[in-house]
Amino acid sequence: MFIHKEGNMRVTDPEADGLVLNSAWTNKIALLMMILGIISILFPLFVAVTSILLFGWVFIFAGISQILYALQSRN
Repeated sequence: MFIHKEGNMRVTDPEADGLVLNSAWTNKIALLMMILGIISILFPLFVAVTSILLFGWVFIFAGISQILYALQSRN
């Protein structure tokens, strides 16, 4: 990869071309994470309750799936 005088990047490796195209998703995720970080700093009680509910439901579904797997593999 090298930078032209205009500041545009050009990919010389064809395998790396997909990485440059997917960098837009990386930028969007980074922006979302920054916004969520600011929200978590401004509203810590809301974030705490939300994360407790989220992890609670994840643990419930994980427990149910483990019980189903244990019953299935018992045979």
